[in-house]
Amino acid sequence: TATTEIYTLSLHDALPISSPSPEPSVAPSESAAAAASGALPSITLPNQDTNLEAILPSSFGGVTLTKLSMKGEQFLGQSSSTDFNKAMSALGLTAADVSVAVAADMTGKAGVTFIAIRFAGADSGKLSQVFQAASQASGDVVSSVNLGGKDVIKTKSTNGDLSYFYIKNDTVLGVSGVKDDATAGAALAVLP
Repeated sequence: TATTEIYTLSLHDALPISSPSPEPSVAPSESAAAAASGALPSITLPNQDTNLEAILPSSFGGVTLTKLSMKGEQFLGQSSSTDFNKAMSALGLTAADVSVAVAADMTGKAGVTFIAIRFAGADSGKLSQVFQAASQASGDVVSSVNLGGKDVIKTKSTNGDLSYFYIKNDTVLGVSGVKDDATAGAALAVLP
């Protein structure tokens, strides 16, 4: 789905293995000492839109979530997704108008990832149409359901992955990585 695609782009671009820094952040002798001690190097995730991150929960089901956010140029820079580019064009936007925030449990215990995607200035009605159309065009099964007190769009990808999203003003809010409607409902209930 479009939501899952953005989430995937965000995580891939946030992880240091996808965009190595030109200079090492740890001196070689320090790195060797850390490796010998079994210590893992620290990773700094991007936090380019902390206002968008703030609308996502910091924990879910007793599990602390890790937040990251990026502006469009950073997470779209490595994507060749024509579907996403068509969606932005249909909204009259460019990559500079888009930002994404993710709150995820890196251990997988929470069983859900929270996503917020802001399309700055987009009309909410048009945004909903464009997202639904992009999901359907990708072959996803799209339906409308009420979960967590919200009317949401449920998508099921061709490989069975479930995503649930809704539009609030110029922002797509949703959850992904859930296995069933009950978990999705509990997760959606904590979103604004």
